Amino acid sequence: MLTSGTPQQWEEDNYLYYPSVGITTMTALRKRTEVCLIAAQETLIVFEKLHGTIKPPVPIERLATMLGFQIVPLTLVSDEFSAIVSTRDKLIGINGRHHRHRQRFSIGHELGHIILQHPAEARCTSEEIAIYNMEADECAAELLMPTHLLAHYLREGRSTTELRSIFDVSEEALLRKIRQRQSPGQAVMEPAVEYAMNAEPKESNRHARRCS
Repeated sequence: MLTSGTPQQWEEDNYLYYPSVGITTMTALRKRTEVCLIAAQETLIVFEKLHGTIKPPVPIERLATMLGFQIVPLTLVSDEFSAIVSTRDKLIGINGRHHRHRQRFSIGHELGHIILQHPAEARCTSEEIAIYNMEADECAAELLMPTHLLAHYLREGRSTTELRSIFDVSEEALLRKIRQRQSPGQAVMEPAVEYAMNAEPKESNRHARRCS
C-alpha cells in the first residue's frame, strides 16, 4: 500500500529514523511495535472465543470475515498490485494471480490497517503512509505467525522449511519474524518480493491505495 515518495529510511543496528514523524529512538519504535502486536493478539483472542483454539496456519480469510470484510481476488491487475481495502464497502481486493503466501500476507496487511484504524491515504502525508504501512506489516506478521505459536515450534527445534509449511508463509516473512523476536526493536517489513502464481519471486511495488 506504499505510494511513491515515501521518506528515506536509514537502518543501522536495528535503528530506524523516519523524518517528520518523530520516530528517532529505539524506544519509540518498540512502543509502536508493541501496540501492533497487542492489537493483532487481541484480534486472535476474539477469534478463538468465537471459533475455538487457533492452529496454524492461521485462517486469515476467516479473520477477515469475522471483521466483516469479504476477500475479492482480482485478476485484471498488474503484478505490481498487491491489495486494496474499502472500509465503506467492506471489501479487500487482492491480486488473484499472486502466490498464496503473498495473498495471505496482503490480506493480513490490509487487516492491520483495519485493526489499527488507520486513516485513508488521501488524508495522510507520505511520511505517515510509510509509518502506517510499517505498522500494518507488523500486525500482519503477528496475525499469520502468532508469537506464542512460533515460540512453541522453535522450542521443538522445527526447521525453517517445516515452519514455512506450518504457518503457510514465505521464508522471507518467516525469517524476518524470527529476527524481530530475537531483536524486539526490529521492524517486520512486508517481504520485498511478489510471488506470481507458480512462478519464482520477483521484485515489485507494495500495496495499492486504500479507500475510505
